[in-house]
Amino acid sequence: MLRRRRPSEQPGAVAPRRPGRCKGGPMAAESLDTEPVDDPRAAVRARIVRGARVELAERGLAVRVEDVAAAAGVSRRTVFRYFETRESLLAAALQDSMRSYGDHVPRPEADVDLEQWLRAALVAVHRMNAQHGRVYFELASGADFDGQLGDIARARRVARSELVQRFTDTAWDLAGGADDPPGWLRDAVAVSLSAFATEALGPDFGRSPEEVGESMAVSLTHAVRGAVAQDGGDVRAAGRESNRTRIRSPRPRRS
Repeated sequence: MLRRRRPSEQPGAVAPRRPGRCKGGPMAAESLDTEPVDDPRAAVRARIVRGARVELAERGLAVRVEDVAAAAGVSRRTVFRYFETRESLLAAALQDSMRSYGDHVPRPEADVDLEQWLRAALVAVHRMNAQHGRVYFELASGADFDGQLGDIARARRVARSELVQRFTDTAWDLAGGADDPPGWLRDAVAVSLSAFATEALGPDFGRSPEEVGESMAVSLTHAVRGAVAQDGGDVRAAGRESNRTRIRSPRPRRS
């Protein structure tokens, strides 16, 4: 769960939570660095999967096995020694991308406030989004896919929904919200995290992924604060801040 736990909820200790990562999330072709692999066969397989991720980002689902082999520095025959079909190769690469995405979304530390966390998280997300490439938009198009690719497309939707929910819960908790966040806030988070937002502000407006993330963080901060105010959570939030022994100037209310 991405929601930050309070010190009183930590069993047997009150020490701040160590920096961590949240698991799960949609596919991406962000960093392709991996841990060294001692097993030569596993090392070759990892190279093939990395090559497939690079080519999927560049060419989309139309990628050929020959393209992957060239990117991995192996022969086409070697690729088929590790993957029986082209579909199984692409599915493995997409699964690898999905696993790694959530690992790069920072989880809030004990002394981080809403604005700081949103900026760090959204900049990280839009950096990854910028490297999604063509395959992400193909999978998100709503087209029907058969077999393993169909399974991956459905898994991507589920993983994205779970990530959005965890992200919303964390922002809501950091802002002092009570009960459950409203549905419209979850929609706002989904848009703020979307690769379509990265694409919309990048080519047309010349924004870097970092600039997109910072803009989304500002707008989402206002959305979250507004939702908490509507929920009547600002009094509860003040109490939470006092319990954390943090001193913060009160925010002026807008009439």
